[in-house]
Amino acid sequence: MLNINKIYYGGDYNPEQWSEEIWQEDMRLMREAGVNLVSLGIFSWAKLEPKPGQYQFDWLDRILDLLHTNGIQVALATATASPPPWFSRLYPESWPVAVDGLSYKPGSRQFYCPNSAAYREASSELAGKIAQRYSQHPAVLMWHVNNEYGCHVNECYCPVCTKNFQDWLCERYKRVDVLNEVWGTAFWSLGISDWADIQLPNRTTSYRNPAQVLDYRRFMNQSLLNLFKAEIKAIRDAGASQPLFTNSVFGLKALDGFEWAKYQDVTAIDMYIDPAHGDQAWKNGAFWHDLTRSWGRGKPYLLVEQTTSQVNWRAVNSLKAPGTIRTFSYQALARGASSVMFFQWRQSRSGAEKYHAGMIPLYGAEDSRIFSEVKQMGAELKRLNRLASQSLPAKVGILFSYENVWALEIDSKPAQLEAWSALRPWHQALIEQNIPVDFVHPDDDVNSYKILIAPLFYQISKEQAEKLRVFVQTGGTFVMTYFSGITDMNERIWLGGYPGFLQDVLGIKVEEWQPFQPGKTNQMLVADNSISCFHWADLLHTTTAETIATYVEDFYAGRPALTRNRYGAGTAYYAGTLPDQAWLRNWIKIICAEQGVEPLVEADPDVEAGLRTGANGASTLILVNHANRTAQVDLMGKRGRSLLDDRPVTNNLTLDPYGVMVLELEQ
Repeated sequence: MLNINKIYYGGDYNPEQWSEEIWQEDMRLMREAGVNLVSLGIFSWAKLEPKPGQYQFDWLDRILDLLHTNGIQVALATATASPPPWFSRLYPESWPVAVDGLSYKPGSRQFYCPNSAAYREASSELAGKIAQRYSQHPAVLMWHVNNEYGCHVNECYCPVCTKNFQDWLCERYKRVDVLNEVWGTAFWSLGISDWADIQLPNRTTSYRNPAQVLDYRRFMNQSLLNLFKAEIKAIRDAGASQPLFTNSVFGLKALDGFEWAKYQDVTAIDMYIDPAHGDQAWKNGAFWHDLTRSWGRGKPYLLVEQTTSQVNWRAVNSLKAPGTIRTFSYQALARGASSVMFFQWRQSRSGAEKYHAGMIPLYGAEDSRIFSEVKQMGAELKRLNRLASQSLPAKVGILFSYENVWALEIDSKPAQLEAWSALRPWHQALIEQNIPVDFVHPDDDVNSYKILIAPLFYQISKEQAEKLRVFVQTGGTFVMTYFSGITDMNERIWLGGYPGFLQDVLGIKVEEWQPFQPGKTNQMLVADNSISCFHWADLLHTTTAETIATYVEDFYAGRPALTRNRYGAGTAYYAGTLPDQAWLRNWIKIICAEQGVEPLVEADPDVEAGLRTGANGASTLILVNHANRTAQVDLMGKRGRSLLDDRPVTNNLTLDPYGVMVLELEQ
């Protein structure tokens, strides 16, 4: 694990795009900006190995020495993210194939099949060469392996992938009859008699077998993970002992972040929140930060990419408003990150991302708004190194797994379902009132939490259900929503009614469900108040549960919509629909208060708070005002010292528009 004792600040550095005269200017400006870490060489394979087996490390030697001389540490990349054109020419079998069977063509980044043996060997060899040469270089702090695995190619339908998928299934199930039982191939006469009968689930005449699609998702995740592990082995075999990581891109569903985190010393995220989303933007950012922090199960995590202003890949690319480089960076610290980094240090003058902003804009550094804000951020972070070793504890967890996402989004469901939109209302109900929350893998230990929420927790194993039963029985609070507990881990519906093995814990039994047509809503009656509800209505029967709310409209009017059940020493709630967001937020606050879980602060809307705590009990409160107006904050009895201006702060305070405050709290 990376022993972090300061907040790292910097970004991707691509000196191979510039003359060595520019390198000297870069060093001066980096020192001026307070940069202490850069990610180096991410897309430099073609420069490091211009021809097969012919390596040119001299330029990398010089820039590493230069960075070290200037006191800047390096996350040295393995440079394997984008194989050079000569590789694609020599190994056409490495070209990835799309779902329609057509091959992609060379000319862009991440151009390789995840199961290409040639790519795996070449990338591992390059990673090993780099590690062997630089493992003892004093500038190298850690290893940045590849870049954004699966961002562009997380599926491939080539003959190599077909054969590897067959072999993977043979290893997983051992016998064809076992596979047929798990996949339910008796339906539609899809029974497999030989492993060679199995094809990849690409374009078909009608719906694909859901269990086959789910296994394909698992297989592709494992295929990419095997590439990562091969590079790790090459680095370690070369004698390099520094910590390592790979960076994931926000919003990516194809890779299991929890599984990948097991092989990393620190997790890392690339965060590109769209400022055009207004006050929703920071809430989206909080979601991805909380998820990234949760992958590591307590490991540090790094924000390794964000933009200082615009990106270049949306239909319309909005600027970050003045002051929001700072607010989005402090958001990362408030959610537990130990670095603030950007793509990239110097904006490119050519190539596909030349309109993507950098810490140094093409306009120039000296009088630009962007660089002025970059310098301010760097100066402030030097005062905040205490945060680096502090974690972010939470007593509320949202149950989440990538396998559940993959299963939930397979077609042929009662309605088209999307995982992020199902999770966000529940996460948002917590973070809008500054109640810390983790995402919790259902196979992990849940005993440190007081409240667990399971939105659209579609698939569940007997073991997971038993864990939740014990959690509630011993005093925990559990909230489950509609379309949960439906199937086992292989798309087979549990018999005996929904939600499977948790019917007695929840005190209900779901008979039918009614997904709402687009634009359709309903109302639910809660203590004589009519509240809007959205998306779905479970038609359920209570057994031991009490009814909190009933539906108002349609043929199921008067039937339970929300329920509560006392089970053992705990309580289990069931939401058969999605309530109005304002009502949901208040309901969650009441549920939290029942368990003694209180907000960190009481504040105006768009104020985000994070509390980081060290092993010695020292705590730091971070406050971020994401609105372009002043905001009031009630510290609820907390007192402390502002680390940014060294003044005492007690009880109520006012945050400036896009203002931040970092408080060292009194113990």
